[in-house]
Amino acid sequence: MRRSTILWFLIATCLGVALFLVKHEVQRREEQLAQLHRQILSSQEAIHVLEAEWSYLNRPDRLEALVRRHLDLVPLDNQRLGSIELLPMRLPLPDVGSTDGMPVTQASIGSGTANLPPLPVGRPVVFTREARR
Repeated sequence: MRRSTILWFLIATCLGVALFLVKHEVQRREEQLAQLHRQILSSQEAIHVLEAEWSYLNRPDRLEALVRRHLDLVPLDNQRLGSIELLPMRLPLPDVGSTDGMPVTQASIGSGTANLPPLPVGRPVVFTREARR
């Protein structure tokens, strides 16, 4: 009978120690959870503040004043826009068929069409601030 009493005492002691360790682990995890909730709330408050600042800084009247103060923008007028006639026209490729069974390439078209003018290579007109003044 003595052995069974010692065995039950050891089992109860082990269960008590295990219960003590589990209790402290649960308390530690609850503290971590509470800390995470506090961090989430502070992050949400920071996001709310940042959204309010973003809305304040992106007001159209404020942006318009900043653009007028810092950028040298002027409205578009007809003198700054070019006309369609200024654009170089691209000539269509001549309809040259292959008579010798060879495929038609740009080189073969170019060699057989010496009497056609070359395709115009124009540079687009760029209007800079110096050109406007």
